[in-house]
Amino acid sequence: MYIELLKIFRNNRCWSSIKDDEINLLFNKDKANFRKIVSLATDNEKDYSWRAAWLLTRALVKNDKRLAPYILKIIKSIPGKNPGHQRELLKIVGKIKLSKIQEGYLLDICVNIWKDITTQSGTRYYAIVSILNISKRYPDIKKEINYLLEDYFIKTLSPGIKYTILKKKASSELTGGFKIKI
Repeated sequence: MYIELLKIFRNNRCWSSIKDDEINLLFNKDKANFRKIVSLATDNEKDYSWRAAWLLTRALVKNDKRLAPYILKIIKSIPGKNPGHQRELLKIVGKIKLSKIQEGYLLDICVNIWKDITTQSGTRYYAIVSILNISKRYPDIKKEINYLLEDYFIKTLSPGIKYTILKKKASSELTGGFKIKI
């Protein structure tokens, strides 16, 4: 089972003490390990799936070619996950240049996450970052998503995230000036 791979890898250590080099060594040691971690990250195994996504986030580089065959699977797996798990999957997707089809799926998912004002601020932040980054490539949708930056959607955010979003909104007014990075 893929969970066993993570248990052996962790070896009773604190997750935060695991170095990025160790994660990459795990992935490079056996190509199947990468596939197994991606599969686990898109699954719903309590305490392990979101951790697998977290490990991937730490190990991936921008436009990591190893992820190409799995990106649509990752995007489609986001709904139904707990907010922390969704956040990690959004971080992964944010590192990859997406096709139009992939962006379409991601946009729908992210709008639903963003509109749920009860969802954790950090998860909603990565959802709106994805929405705004997609809107830079498709200027026609900027007017359609402008309502997403109204006070109703922003008022429940944590102070730091609210400040960042409002600052970006004020500096751009959806004119393409968004410079939010994941």
